[in-house]
This record gives sequence, structure tokens and C-alpha cells, in this order.
Amino acid sequence: MNISNREKIMLSILGIIIIGIGYYKFVYSFQINEIQMKTKQESEIEQKYDTVMNTIKSIDSKKSDVKILKAKISNEAKSFYPTISEEHIIVELDKLLTSNELEGRIIFNPIVSDSVEVVDENNETLAESSLQGMVDKYNNEEESNAENDTDEKSKQNTNVTPNSSSNNDEKSRANNKNNSDSKKKNTVHYMKCEVDFEGSYEGLNKLLNEIGKNEKKIVVNSVTLSENTINSVKGTINLEIYSIPKIDNDLEEYLKWDFNNTYGKNVPFETGAASGFVEESKDVNDFMISVKSSTSELPTIMVGKANDSLGTTYVYADSNTEENVEMILNQEGDKYYYKYKSSKGTYPANYDGLGTEFVPVSKNIVLDVLSENRVSTSDNSEMKLKIINNTDRLAEVNISGDDINNPRVVIDGDGNKISVNKK
Repeated sequence: MNISNREKIMLSILGIIIIGIGYYKFVYSFQINEIQMKTKQESEIEQKYDTVMNTIKSIDSKKSDVKILKAKISNEAKSFYPTISEEHIIVELDKLLTSNELEGRIIFNPIVSDSVEVVDENNETLAESSLQGMVDKYNNEEESNAENDTDEKSKQNTNVTPNSSSNNDEKSRANNKNNSDSKKKNTVHYMKCEVDFEGSYEGLNKLLNEIGKNEKKIVVNSVTLSENTINSVKGTINLEIYSIPKIDNDLEEYLKWDFNNTYGKNVPFETGAASGFVEESKDVNDFMISVKSSTSELPTIMVGKANDSLGTTYVYADSNTEENVEMILNQEGDKYYYKYKSSKGTYPANYDGLGTEFVPVSKNIVLDVLSENRVSTSDNSEMKLKIINNTDRLAEVNISGDDINNPRVVIDGDGNKISVNKK
């Protein structure tokens, strides 16, 4: 059979078309689908990578936020007892009575939760504080993170049981968790007690003043008073004592029976040193600033009004770099105002006005800055403080403990209205 050249050409073209169709159908289309799938996977992996990198970049910021939040919680909670231990409260109240030359006896009511409207005296169980769950969750996460960092196996949490009162308290929390969940929110444990006393009127006044200045909050609900003899009085003081769970080791330290020790963290904004006894607070400054290493468990920068026991005036910052802090002092007539801000907050919240009114404790407006030596060559935390003094008084800045070779604290402002003293 003879095939002409034209037929050969047509057959060749047909063969090419068939091969092309086969290649497209069985090879090219498959490869295209593979490429599209790989492109989609690449896009997903890039998104995951970007998410992970953003998370990694935000870790330091989140750690700083956690550290600042922990400091805020600790400052707000430090004036409350970590738990209600009758034995420790008896010792504390007895010491107050004895030091003021008063004789008396103490009657305790049952420990209750403010969510329990009716107290059943036959029921020994106690509703759990609504804050306990959050604190337990925080402490468990802290313990888990510490164990992961040291590659140790996870261990079960153990409760502090140094005496029968605290042991019963911990057991009641565990046995009544479900009961507490069904109660209203924002509950705390509190106990009422009656203190019957006899002594001088001056001793009673001193006792009430000392209760008001006590490190832990004791609420004087009422006082009944009557004449006992010509030189003495007698009566009853009704007290309320509140406790909230703490996120640090305050509970362990509070329950230790070492009467000569000073428990808890040394708060840098309080006057006086923790040296085994509580020194009488003296008004020697108006403001306090703490500048620490980023390795500290406290934020690197803490700014606040002096003698602010609840920390409501504090602002914070936390990083291993230079932080800019601004403080503005204003005057209107014979009244003085202050406001300040950091990278993490302002005080007051409305930063546009004059600020919060205050009365200077001396002829100057005194600001104490507590710094510390750098702990390593990678320790770069420091503060640049800009002071704008719009008052007729000198802003006296006292810097103590700063690193001599590489200071953490730099003061910026009008030199005619600011005096800087390094100790």
C-alpha cells in the first residue's frame, strides 16, 4: 500500500495531536494540579510561619505584660491576709492589746464567704472564694512552665498544711469547689470577731490607730464604750478580717511561726527597710520610682505616689531596653497636681488635664529613684525620665543604688527647676 507524501504529513500531524492530547491529559494536567496543590501548601506554610514568627516576636511583650499584671495584682492584694488563720490572728491581736496596756479577750465567729447569706453552724464546709480558681490556674501554669524549663517531670501540686486551721481551710476549698461555682461571683472569705477590752482611753486610741496602720487590713466595724473606773474604760470592738488567695508565696510565709522575721516582698515604694520589724512610716518623699534589671520578677520600671499602699497610682514598664518616662508637675493657685506616663500606661487615666492633686511633704517636690547595679553585660534596662516642672517649687530627684560605670537612670528637664542628687 503506497502512502502519498500528503497522507504522510497528515498522519504525522494526527500523531502529534494524539501525543499532545495524551500528554496534556495524563502528564501536564496532573503536574498542573500538583503545582497548584504545592502552591497552596506553600501559602499555608508561609501563613503559619508568619503567625509563629509574630508570636515569637510578641513573647517578650507578653512576658512583660504578665510581669506587670502580676505586680498590679500583688500590690492590690498585699493589704489582705492570704488566708484566715485564727492562731496567727490571736497572736497579732494579743500583741496589739498588750503593747497598748489593754486587757481583753477575743471571740471569733465562723469563717464565711460573702456569697453565703445564711451560715449553718452545723455545717463545717466553707464555700470557696471565687478568686481561688483563677489563682490556682495561674499557679499551676507557673509551676508547669518552671518544670518545662528545667526538663523535669511534672509533679502534683501540694497544699500548705502547717496547722489545723489552714489545713481545714484547704480541705474545705477542695470539697466545695462545685458549691462555690454555683454561688454568685466575686466572693471572698472573711471572719468577724469581738474584742472585749479594759484599759485606759489613751490605750484604746493607740490601739485603733495601730489597727488603722496595720500592714494587713483589719476593718473596725463598731466600738462600744463605757466607763469602768475613774481612770479606765471597757467595751467591745467588732472587727472584720478579710482574706483573698495570693499568686505568690505569701501563704507559706504568712503561716510560718517565726515572729522575728519580716515576711513578703520588700515593696520598693514603701518607706522604711525590712529589717525584722516594721518601722514607722515617715513622709520624706512625694513620689517613688523603681528601676530594675529585666531578670527581676518585678517590672523594670515602677512609678507611683509615695505611701500608696494599694498601688492605685502605679504605672509600669518592662523591657530590656531604654524606657521613656514622663512626669509633669502642675500648679494652679496654691494647689499642686501631678501626672506621669510610661510605655505601658498613664496616671491618671485621663492624661489631658492638670493631673491629680497632691500636697508636697516639704518645701521641695521630692522624687526618690531606687536603681541597682547591672547584673550582666546583656542587662540593658534603663530609664530616661523627663520632668516638666510647672510649679514654683524645686523638683528634687534623689537617685540611689544606680550603677556607677553604666547608670540606668538619666534625668531630662529644665535644670533651673530640677535638682538631681546621686547617693
